[in-house]
Amino acid sequence: MKKIYIFSILLTLSSTLMAQSLGFRDLGLLFTQENYNGTARYNAMSGAFGALGGELSAIYQNPAGGAVFAKSEVSVTHSFSRLNTDAIYYGNTSFNSNTSSRFPQLGIVLVLDSPNTDSNWTKFTFGFNYSMLNDFRKNYSTLGNNKNFVRYNLHPLDSEDIPYNNPEEQYFENNTNGISEVYTLSIASSYKDLFYIGSSLNFHAIKFSQETILNEISSDDNDHILDTQYSQYISESSTGVSFGIGMIVKPFRNLRLGLAYQSPIWYPVITEESNAIDYDPANGYSGYQEQGYLDIYSEAEGYYQNTYSNYPGQNLYEYSLNTPKKWTVSAAITLGQHGLISIDYHQKNYNFIRLNKGYDFSETNKEISNLLTRARGIRGGGELRFNQISLRGGAFLEESPYKFEESNIYKKGISLGLGLKFKNTKLDFAYQYSKTNDQYSIYHSSEPIQNIALLNTTRRITSTLSFTF
Repeated sequence: MKKIYIFSILLTLSSTLMAQSLGFRDLGLLFTQENYNGTARYNAMSGAFGALGGELSAIYQNPAGGAVFAKSEVSVTHSFSRLNTDAIYYGNTSFNSNTSSRFPQLGIVLVLDSPNTDSNWTKFTFGFNYSMLNDFRKNYSTLGNNKNFVRYNLHPLDSEDIPYNNPEEQYFENNTNGISEVYTLSIASSYKDLFYIGSSLNFHAIKFSQETILNEISSDDNDHILDTQYSQYISESSTGVSFGIGMIVKPFRNLRLGLAYQSPIWYPVITEESNAIDYDPANGYSGYQEQGYLDIYSEAEGYYQNTYSNYPGQNLYEYSLNTPKKWTVSAAITLGQHGLISIDYHQKNYNFIRLNKGYDFSETNKEISNLLTRARGIRGGGELRFNQISLRGGAFLEESPYKFEESNIYKKGISLGLGLKFKNTKLDFAYQYSKTNDQYSIYHSSEPIQNIALLNTTRRITSTLSFTF
């Protein structure tokens, strides 16, 4: 039996034609979604702080919450998370695990009494908070056989030009890394401690990289084997800006209502480094043609080995991205010194994602409008206080941003927490468990191949140290 091996390294950009690495539509969605990491108290209540305030992480969500602080405060947070991914491809399931250690939050708020003692505006607050919006660190691999399709069915050095159209095995590996961050500056004020209003200016930063490997083993009708490997790499970086406004009202003593608006995030320039070679299924372009190659020919153990290799130069691309706006409506019931209950409802219309500049994105933006939709989410949390000890818990659900998902629930999770309060110091802990169902396409949509089904479960332990002054 003759075996022919191709080792092909093509570091290349995924455009909307190529699905092995993320295309522009997928990158736009990835940079729009938020997996916000806050203080341990914030995380323990699943982020349901829109009507509560008095929490540094919440000033990005609703900047009016800064005016709820009674004293100035500074806090720092550390988190340890473990992401498990079950990747299912044509009946085969592979288990993958990743761990991450981060400092996802650091912030300070300054509380200043009104200089005019006769004014009903009793205080003003200025806040700064850093938080991690998304952790892109994720690695998984899967192995299976689609039995229907081969992308690389010709050997460029094979004089017989035999098509290898019988799939034997496909192996796919996806490695992503990076982080999405937000730096929030806020100002807020309270009117008679019954009405709170605030605004924020947010500075965003994205760093993202992805490397994928697709290995195909296929055969011809004479049991000749073709082993091909195709690798892609992309790197994205950008800074952006957004703003937020919000308010909290207390119509009754123990009831708080909140309303907040977060503007679109404007990323004027996203810099992309990659080696771009478009895969065009209509013309049968396999990624090998028109590339230089190194011919290594030898005979060992009864078979021939031909090695094909290519290292194209690095290319630089630039484009811009606007994310959708977000609305949050909140309500909370306070129980004096004994605790509280809070709930948030938010929505974001993902079909307003827009890519501009550098390319003609008209088809991509049309595809976004056709495939993505408004996604809503609900978060709830509660806290019980026993002198210096607080017990917390929460849960959340979020809809899928895709119009035609079989399941409308994209993400869900629960959280628990413990708080210890000393004279001027607070020590908080939180445990979060979340689950998402996702899919990943390694072939073009025109090719009759199932997507990889991904079940992601994340467990995160967070600790926060805070000081009041």
